[in-house]
Amino acid sequence: MAVTKEDVLGWLGGKDESTGNLVDIPWQIKKYENNLVLENEKVPFSIFLVFEQGFVRIFLKTGVETAVLENQQRLAVYRVLLLLNRQLDLVKFMLEGMQEEVITRVDLELSSLTKDELNEGMSMLLSSIYIMVKSLKMEEQFQARITERMLMMVQDMINSGKSKDEILKYLVDKIGLSKSESDNIISQLTGEAKENQSGGMYA
Repeated sequence: MAVTKEDVLGWLGGKDESTGNLVDIPWQIKKYENNLVLENEKVPFSIFLVFEQGFVRIFLKTGVETAVLENQQRLAVYRVLLLLNRQLDLVKFMLEGMQEEVITRVDLELSSLTKDELNEGMSMLLSSIYIMVKSLKMEEQFQARITERMLMMVQDMINSGKSKDEILKYLVDKIGLSKSESDNIISQLTGEAKENQSGGMYA
């Protein structure tokens, strides 16, 4: 039986941060035009939801506007985005609006959607920004926002009891990071976790 918009909003309204899942953190849900907007102080991007014809479309606006770029630079950006669309299974990059802003989007079918699948879709969406930034060499503009979210996601996995191998597999297979990048992130956080076991990196 297909889940409804009310079901999805109910999942997002659970507010049980102890699970370590992105879907369970306290989201502020606002209506903006035809979209619902999710916001939380720990997440550096607003998440937009649109419900239509058996799907929930979840997307982020990156702020990267390609219409203002010179032709050569614009083509270089498009090439990277097309390659990323092939690399990532669930998330796709596309353009939106007059300024051709890069957005990243996940489409989930309501007919078979579960809360776990919604959580994975949201996690993949936020992680895709990290991959885009690295691929476009835009770390300086995004560094603080992107790094904080990636570290928070991995810290949540550590807190929820995931093993190093499970986290490594997720970062490499699902997010598309190299093994060395993934090892570095995990080492950073397991070191911090040992020093601050009382409350994780946000204590």
